Amino acid sequence: MRDLDALLNSLVNIDRDSLVAILSSEAEAAERLANSIRTRTSTQRVNRILLFFQHDETEPYMSDTDLALCKSLERKLTIRG
Repeated sequence: MRDLDALLNSLVNIDRDSLVAILSSEAEAAERLANSIRTRTSTQRVNRILLFFQHDETEPYMSDTDLALCKSLERKLTIRG
């Protein structure tokens, strides 16, 4: 899976629906990877970020770094219109 921070920061010129679609795809890819190596860390991270953009909700275990990343990207999306 690509570096999630780099992926999200590269997506600033798209609309919210497209972002959700891309994150859904990344979540599915991360899920497959997690199932193959028996770890859920990447899957959980992508799913938490996806939840933020789909429902404007955060999970209690979302890291401060991921929350800051989401807020930053959200501001960029808002500024763009």
